[in-house]
Amino acid sequence: MTPRTTVLAICLLAALAAAVFRDNPLTRAAQGHAQSVAVAAGATYVTLRTLNALLSTAQEFEVGLSFIASGSAQPLKWLEPIDDTVERIASLVFGIMVATGILAVALGPVSAIGMALLAVALALRLFLQGREDGLDRKLGWYGAFLGLALPVALIISAPLASVLTGDTYRENIAVIDDITVKFGKTEVLEQDEPGFAEYRELAGNIAARADDLIGALLMVLGVHVFGLLILPLLLIGGMFVIARHFARARPTKLST
Repeated sequence: MTPRTTVLAICLLAALAAAVFRDNPLTRAAQGHAQSVAVAAGATYVTLRTLNALLSTAQEFEVGLSFIASGSAQPLKWLEPIDDTVERIASLVFGIMVATGILAVALGPVSAIGMALLAVALALRLFLQGREDGLDRKLGWYGAFLGLALPVALIISAPLASVLTGDTYRENIAVIDDITVKFGKTEVLEQDEPGFAEYRELAGNIAARADDLIGALLMVLGVHVFGLLILPLLLIGGMFVIARHFARARPTKLST
């Protein structure tokens, strides 16, 4: 197979990949990673919102005062700062879910644009041989970056993030479950609404391990941010540097 035939074949494959990007296995695998991150973030979000609701309910409990003065008090109101912190972390996790959804939707069209640019670049290299001004080379490398590097970076980041942060995630989720073990299950609320004694027990657990709880929540948030943003961006940045280097390299003529 001659170099021109090889370039033509790659050009046709790139054009085909751009036309049927929804069925591109590379894109679908990258979108699968984005969806898995969204599922994990969603489970964390539900846990945080459940804890948030429990803390908010605990703060509203009133007990009567009859020793010196009549009236009522809310003895668990001191939970409010912790409740606010949990709510803010839950909002950040929700933002990660939204970002993941946007990424999953945008990845297909962006990859299609990249493969189309690669096909155009190869076509220019075939039909404008000897008159290249570097445009074909730049289109080709930047198109390959958009069409291949972006989904590959996400695919690689999935198992890599699991290896690097999987233990941290499981350890901190275990800490959260241990502190809220009696109240983290929805079936408990469905069967028997906890009373003041139960909420006081929850407050006691949180009071004794408030630092552990907040630290664990922040670590879980950090795992999601690392897996969805930091690690893929590091991989994408490295691939972009490679693509830019070759895009700026001196052009070579295609042999016949």
